[in-house]
Amino acid sequence: MEKSRHKQKLYCYVDESGQDNTSGVFVVVAVVSDRDQEKLRDALIAAEQNSGVGRSKWHDAKPPRRKRYLELVLERKLGHEQIFFGTYPKPLPFFFPMIEVVERAIKAKASPPCAARVFVDGIDRLKAAELTNALRLRGVSLEMVRSRRTKG
Repeated sequence: MEKSRHKQKLYCYVDESGQDNTSGVFVVVAVVSDRDQEKLRDALIAAEQNSGVGRSKWHDAKPPRRKRYLELVLERKLGHEQIFFGTYPKPLPFFFPMIEVVERAIKAKASPPCAARVFVDGIDRLKAAELTNALRLRGVSLEMVRSRRTKG
């Protein structure tokens, strides 16, 4: 008799930047984790505080503080092998890069059987359903896609 395998649960947090008209580049970032989510979150918040970025929006932070934040994240290897991103020249529909980055991130971290929960900053219900369907068509095993607002 074959043993039933425990289904791996992945959590994927997605944010983007560059939808504004002044930006020439669109960036999508996905953080995928199967454990220690709170530990990573706490470490990132500590790096925000230590760098002076704080909980403000990224574009409101002064460049030296942004640079220090990135240095701290890299020095401490926060999210090492958990962070996936893509940069895309504009103009383009934001949805296609999001599908590409999320698919690549989940497939890189998944060990079948797997079910991913995807949280996208500020996505509405209709777009969440569309993203769910598009990812499933590409063979990504999902429980759901939902909105999760970042603070700041």
